[in-house]
Amino acid sequence: IWNAMNSFVETARAAFEYCLSNFLYDQAIFYAERLVAESENEEHAVLLALAHYRAGDTGRARHLLQGLVSQGARYLLAKCCIILGKYEEAEIALTGPQGTGAWEVPNGAAGYYLLGEVKEKRNQRDKAIECYARSLEVSPIMWGAYERLSWLTLGTSAPRCAPRTFASAYFRQPDQARSTPTHDNGRNFQPAVRSPAVARPKAWREVPDPPRKAGARDRTQRQGQYRPGEGVAVTPKASRQPQGPRSSPTSAPRREDGATLAGLLESLGAAVHALHSFDTITTLQELRTIPSHHYETGFVLDMVARCHFEATDYKKAEEAYGVCRRLEKESTRTTGLEYYSVCLWHLRKEVELGYLTHEVLQWDRLRPQTWCVVGNCFSLQKEHDTAIKFFKRAIQLDPSFTYAYTLCAHEYVANEKFDRAIAMYEHAISTDCRHYNAWFGLGNIYHRQEEYENAKYHFRKALEINPGNSVLRSYLGMVYQSLGHLDTALKEYAFALRADAQNGMALFQKACVLISLERWEEALEDLTKARKVAPKEACVYFQLGRVYWKLDRPKKAVLHYNIALDLNRDTKDHHTIRNHIEKVRITDLAEDTREDGLTIRPGAGNQPQGPQFSSFMV
Repeated sequence: IWNAMNSFVETARAAFEYCLSNFLYDQAIFYAERLVAESENEEHAVLLALAHYRAGDTGRARHLLQGLVSQGARYLLAKCCIILGKYEEAEIALTGPQGTGAWEVPNGAAGYYLLGEVKEKRNQRDKAIECYARSLEVSPIMWGAYERLSWLTLGTSAPRCAPRTFASAYFRQPDQARSTPTHDNGRNFQPAVRSPAVARPKAWREVPDPPRKAGARDRTQRQGQYRPGEGVAVTPKASRQPQGPRSSPTSAPRREDGATLAGLLESLGAAVHALHSFDTITTLQELRTIPSHHYETGFVLDMVARCHFEATDYKKAEEAYGVCRRLEKESTRTTGLEYYSVCLWHLRKEVELGYLTHEVLQWDRLRPQTWCVVGNCFSLQKEHDTAIKFFKRAIQLDPSFTYAYTLCAHEYVANEKFDRAIAMYEHAISTDCRHYNAWFGLGNIYHRQEEYENAKYHFRKALEINPGNSVLRSYLGMVYQSLGHLDTALKEYAFALRADAQNGMALFQKACVLISLERWEEALEDLTKARKVAPKEACVYFQLGRVYWKLDRPKKAVLHYNIALDLNRDTKDHHTIRNHIEKVRITDLAEDTREDGLTIRPGAGNQPQGPQFSSFMV
């Protein structure tokens, strides 16, 4: 580096690049300043800004880039502005003054991806879709652009196509590409943007697959691959997550040989699009087609666990997350831990959740997932105010982290601070309008406040996003039940049970409607199923007691009333259950005394309605 033939600028540039490549950012800043002092030009100014950016001094980097017009300077300025939340300035840096589009978007596909992020942050979702599609058109290796395009496209009125068809439109290699991929129903499907003026790039030839190493075949054929076992049915008790259709244990053979990067991205892209559609069965089927050494990575196993989580099969979700965390290279992975901690919350595993909290606090305290884990840990211990503080810390670290708003709102609901909960749910929706959990949360609040039309609207919005969700159907049925539309309510409960036959809440609420219609035998059948799914729910035993009494089986009625009483000895419904037990005994006494010529009748109009317990509410 001290070669006498080198000029001052060459030597300082070599020192700068050495320090930057070895993460010595303070020294890189020092040498970049020497370059600027020796020869002040735009190239050296960009190097100084880059050193500050890498050192985490984003504001200083932005200041240094003001007024520079080279593509590299504009791209880096846009990155700085996005981090600082200055989205309008970022758009101007990418497209020209006042967003006129006078400048060419810098850095090709990466520039269009950044512009898509900016458009999305500014709630211009249709334009964001165009930018992401354009990014993939320029370079199909832009995986992040595909993920956002898949998610946003599903929120538009565009006709949907099969996940594999959607992925093939962007990742299929040129010699395999079809000009007009079709839907399953035969209608032509076109990507959101497919400009005829821009030819499909030869990116797959520019980015070859790495050569296979010796022993690679043994690795792809090894045994002991993760296969989730049969899950345990979980009662939707105090549920904070609407449940979807349960995942199928069916498996498909994996493609082990001849895999290319394009083929792998096509399979993963199909799985991602299916998961974004909340089609968990198709997602798992697509994931089983990829080679095992790719399957056994954190990204894929996290998707597997998320599928089981969305299907409310929390036992299998816990297994999948456990397998992911046991991989040495993934043991400190924070992505997806917010769902893992909610899974442990549902399973009431305080020890495991406490241990996970202890671990993540040691790994990284600057990730929102960390504080979601901590918040869920305190939520499980009924310390809702403390949990709210930690969820707000997650929001502070990343204001775009949608799930943190929803989890915080759940805690406000637990404290019955509905106004604050509504504000948090609305924040979540403004961040991501396809976050169906927040729509569900708003519907639940309005249902509890007996604003049934508002509740119906929000549950329907949630179902537009996730139409196969069993619990959403159940809650919509409860709204119709409250409005007196009993036949419509029965249809919704039947739909929910087709999606998940183990949905205890749907079984219970359907039985309540049948009791209202005096269809006792059908109600008894559904309550018997609900008792198997939810053996500790007192309201199930209470309604069983009512049905047995109507079917003139008083001994069984008293038995189930007493079980309900034992399960809810400290609740406000204790007195109601006692009254029903006394009523059965008085009726039996009346029947006995009639044989002696006496008549004793219970007071007219004193039959109370069955107690409604909060355990079936979110």
